[in-house]
Amino acid sequence: MTEKARVLVHGATGFTGGLVCALLAARGMTYAVSGRSQSRLEQLRERLARSGGAPPVELCTIDIESRPTIDRAIEGRAIVLACAGPFVDVGMPILAACARLGVHYVDTTGEQRFVADAARNHQASCEASRACVVPAMAFEIAPSDWVCHLAAERVGGAPDTIDVFYANRTADGATGGATTRGTKKSILGVLAERAPLQWVDGSLVVEASAEKMTTFALPNGRRIAAASFPSPEAVVVPGHTGARTVRTYMAMDERAARAMHRLRKVAPTLVRATRSLAERWVERTAEGPEGSERDGTFTVLAEATKGSERSRVALTGSDPYGLTAELQVYAAERALAGAISAVGVVGPSVAFPPREAIAALAHTGLSLVEPA
Repeated sequence: MTEKARVLVHGATGFTGGLVCALLAARGMTYAVSGRSQSRLEQLRERLARSGGAPPVELCTIDIESRPTIDRAIEGRAIVLACAGPFVDVGMPILAACARLGVHYVDTTGEQRFVADAARNHQASCEASRACVVPAMAFEIAPSDWVCHLAAERVGGAPDTIDVFYANRTADGATGGATTRGTKKSILGVLAERAPLQWVDGSLVVEASAEKMTTFALPNGRRIAAASFPSPEAVVVPGHTGARTVRTYMAMDERAARAMHRLRKVAPTLVRATRSLAERWVERTAEGPEGSERDGTFTVLAEATKGSERSRVALTGSDPYGLTAELQVYAAERALAGAISAVGVVGPSVAFPPREAIAALAHTGLSLVEPA
């Protein structure tokens, strides 16, 4: 019987999953793929074979409501790279199986509720099986978790506050960035969330999106507006930094920030009321950004304070979806090397030490900006 591939890419036929497979193929790595459609998996294998890279050695059709099909696909792997979302809707059966079967797991989510549910419900299974489960090992959250860790270190640990700022720009210089169809669906879910969370004064509290507005300075000194939003940092950052308060912000036009702030109480209800219509529109959009649409740049910046001490650490880079694929493959390489020692549902900084990981990803253009 042929030995199973040690790496499984789940959700391989989606936009991000395809990027992950293409990168694995380009590096000559042996891997398997899984998804709901056998025909789409076969098309993916043919496409990768035509490109001259290494096609997947196994195709695993999974029904996420069928535990036996999930277990057959996952058991015996070193790591699962999960790329199928929205994760709140379809992701938990895969994560749960990895936690139960002792298979390392990383995913591409940015959905706070999914990460919170994973940490609350699957820590014990991971500890029993010795699995390392790392939700949100992707742009934006992995770079953010790393700069939070480094900023906390610079103030001596256990900071009073960590504020995280995201500033994304398109190739033509506009604020924001092109997104995949899957990301759009996930954003709708986040906007409709009934109980968005922030970590405030040592506990998770419900706080509406855009409850807080502020301005912050980019590494080049330019000051821009930002509004708070719920993100997985509230769940993953406090554990390894000891921060008393962690809050995330997204850079945007000041008028947009003020409008979101004014609508913060009613926005989730409005989104829920129109979500089915919005999702039908999303289904007519392109699967993901291509060509120059992927040339956007980003800055992820963490500001930590402790008493009178203050530290700012940033990561800059480009092509967020390309970076996500690189992050997933980096995790696979570490798993195959036996270099993942963390156990439990943990943040990226716990499984992949920040400076080591950032250095390994320097070829992507990821660049650390911190005080001398």
